[in-house]
Amino acid sequence: MTLTRRLALGAAALALLGAPAAAFAQGAPKVITDPKGAPAGVYKLDPTHASATVKVAHMGLSRYTMHFDTLSGAFSYDPTRPTATQVNIAIDPKSIQTGNPKFNEEIAEQFFDAGKFPTLTFTSTRIVPEVGDKGVVEGILDFHGVKKPVALHVTYRGFTTAMGQQRMGFSGETAFKRSDFGASHYVPLVGDEVTVLIEVEFVKQ
Repeated sequence: MTLTRRLALGAAALALLGAPAAAFAQGAPKVITDPKGAPAGVYKLDPTHASATVKVAHMGLSRYTMHFDTLSGAFSYDPTRPTATQVNIAIDPKSIQTGNPKFNEEIAEQFFDAGKFPTLTFTSTRIVPEVGDKGVVEGILDFHGVKKPVALHVTYRGFTTAMGQQRMGFSGETAFKRSDFGASHYVPLVGDEVTVLIEVEFVKQ
């Protein structure tokens, strides 16, 4: 292939990729890790960059891992009053993914009773700052028709502006006993304690 031909193909490929390619060529955007550097406003969860992974013991031999595909949520933010932040997250239990479609349905119905309780929600009640980028988001988990307090241990990943969007990112982890919410199917063969790992990005509206 001639050099001219190669250059032409390269130019065509860049044209097809368009603006995103130009954005990536500029390098990674600057991330501000000080929460006070993020502007006030309402931030909506970006479902494309959000995940909720669930781990539960299986016969004491392994920590079986699943994840949810469908998450939504938002929070209001004021850098002068970060502890006043209000967070709301919703998860569709039918979106559980195990890698096996038939097992997905079994988990959704037997463990979550998704037909009767189509949504899992978390609503914050208090933000407790810790050292550095760490904090605890206390709130109410509405799971399987039961509402109980849980504490989400959060790491603030930062704020950035990229491709015309302002966004904030967080990692979170919490654990609770599913029997406390009336979801004790197969306990103790399948562990009672559930660990949830969350990775989320929110876009300013």
